[in-house]
Amino acid sequence: MRPRLLWVVSRCFLARPTVGPARRLLSCGSPPLEELFSSGGPLRTFLERQAGSEAQLHVRRPELVAVAKRLSEKEQELRETEQLLHDKNEDLRKLAESEITLCQKEITQLKHQIILLLVPSEETDENDLILEVTAGVGGQEAMLFTSEIFEMYQQYAAFKRWHFETLEYFPSEIGGLRHASASIGGSEAYKHMKFEGGVHRVQRVPKTEKQGRIHTSTMTVAILPQPTEINLVINPKDLRIDTKRASGAGGQHVNTTDSAVRIVHLPTGWN
Repeated sequence: MRPRLLWVVSRCFLARPTVGPARRLLSCGSPPLEELFSSGGPLRTFLERQAGSEAQLHVRRPELVAVAKRLSEKEQELRETEQLLHDKNEDLRKLAESEITLCQKEITQLKHQIILLLVPSEETDENDLILEVTAGVGGQEAMLFTSEIFEMYQQYAAFKRWHFETLEYFPSEIGGLRHASASIGGSEAYKHMKFEGGVHRVQRVPKTEKQGRIHTSTMTVAILPQPTEINLVINPKDLRIDTKRASGAGGQHVNTTDSAVRIVHLPTGWN
């Protein structure tokens, strides 16, 4: 069940929309959010099965248990509030409608949160990252689109209070962007940005179009995790050290000095 569940979640995250920057958490056409959590749906079935072993799940995924419990409570609250829609008191019905809207909004947020918690973590989730954007098909319009995307990521980094440092920036003649790269660092920066990589597409009437025709332009985003510092431990027993001395005439000092040293790592053969 779990491999199938992770495949469904991955499909939703890897799906790309028609217009680049305007993306929702689940932008895939199939399966939609409500289908995932419907009765008999993959996520609903998974949560129901995990409820039977809540003690073990609480040890491994305490945050998931808390969110799933909150979702169950809000869904129960929604069902009870919907019954008030048939009340004879008009004021009570209006109050119930308002509460239902708020409840549905929170339920949607909780479902999104559960999906995020089910995405497998990676060792690089805590790493900083390198962002690269490159204009694709579409000429000057693609470069304008690339500039907007790069600025969007810069503003998002500021919103998340991440460090944003521009490394390369190659503008076009009319204010667009051919290629740019930046270093982004902060709490869980790569975790939040790793699914941004890929080809983004926009369909709109460009500023350079005089007849009002819709053009399609593309640009690419690359997200690369920055490696963290590692502690390398080499066992001296795994090293073979060979020394060489000069020979021939040159005096006593030349013949007794190690003038060349070669170190070989025996397990790998590197030297």
